[in-house]
Formats: sequence, C-alpha cells, structure tokens
Amino acid sequence: MPAVIAGGALVVWARRAFLYSTVEGHSMEPTLYAGDRLLVRRVSAKRLRVGDLVVCPVQLPGGAVFLAPPRETLPRLWVKRLAALAGDPMPPGMVAAGYNGTVPPGAAVLLGDNPAASADSRAVGPVPLGQVLGRVVWRPGVSRGGSPAARSGG
Repeated sequence: MPAVIAGGALVVWARRAFLYSTVEGHSMEPTLYAGDRLLVRRVSAKRLRVGDLVVCPVQLPGGAVFLAPPRETLPRLWVKRLAALAGDPMPPGMVAAGYNGTVPPGAAVLLGDNPAASADSRAVGPVPLGQVLGRVVWRPGVSRGGSPAARSGG
C-alpha cells in the first residue's frame, strides 16, 4: 500500500513539475521541427536565462493570451527562444520591428529561430515573464525535419 501512495505522489509531482508538448509549425526551424516532442520543466522566472527554449501560452497583440484555439487551427502554446530579459537591450529583430530601448520590468522577449515563419515578440511586443510556463529540458524523438521518410532515414 505505501508503494501505491508513493507512486501516486510521484505522478502528482511530475504533472506539476513537467509539461509535455509537441511542436507545431515552422517557427523554430532548424532547431525544432513540427512533430518534435518536448519535455518542459516548470521553473520560476528567476531561473530562466537568455538562450533558453521556453513555452508559454500564445500571445496576442495588446497582451491577451490565446489558450483555446477554435478547431485547433492555431497552436495553444508558443515554443520560442528567450532572447532578452527585463533590463536587457532590445534584440536587433525587435529594434527592426519598432521596439527600442530596454526590455521593460517583468517582461521577456521571445523570438522564433525562423523569423520568416514566426509569430513572436516582434509582432506582439515583450511578453509578461509570468506567462512563461517553463524551459525545454529534453527532446525525446527529435525529428530531422522534412518529410516522414527523410526523418526516418528513408
């Protein structure tokens, strides 16, 4: 009986500490491809670092958060690279989009690795740091992009 209780406690802890997600779209190519699976560790904002791959709810212009897309036409979560934290200078891609100065307090700049295919902070501005759910810690079964045949080596 104690093993069952311990097993249940472990499951509860894991669900609170981790998030499992699948990449949709092309915004993070060539780092991540559609279909790649991600294990995300929920971490506090103070443990995030520039360069981390992070996950947060989809952001809309004006600060709204988009959690439930109709008929799954849009992803529910963004997977982006943390490009700058509060107090850091705006990255070049943000300056080109019209954002100048430094990242405001309590915010972060999240950018896709594929700017041509990425909806990110260039479109919506800095994202509230509290919206970041966690950092990608593991990519089991990472694809190599392209067709399923290319990913399987065939």
